Amino acid sequence: MNSIKNRELPQLPVDQPLMVNDVDAARLLGVSASYLRKSRSTGAVGHRTPPPPFVRVDGRRLYRVADLRAWVAALEAKAVI
Repeated sequence: MNSIKNRELPQLPVDQPLMVNDVDAARLLGVSASYLRKSRSTGAVGHRTPPPPFVRVDGRRLYRVADLRAWVAALEAKAVI
């Protein structure tokens, strides 16, 4: 599994969706989809990295690309401290 710290998300073309499913979010972050699924259910436990925020739309769990970028930036800020 690739490290998500110090990693920039690739730029998406303007015609790309604002929200992505867990498989596409995992691809953007360089982690597995199962990591995202597990982190959603366990949340921020102990010293684990908190999961990225998601929204539910018609029962589907989607990730806003802007939220994924902000989540990575927050992890980078914590790593610098």
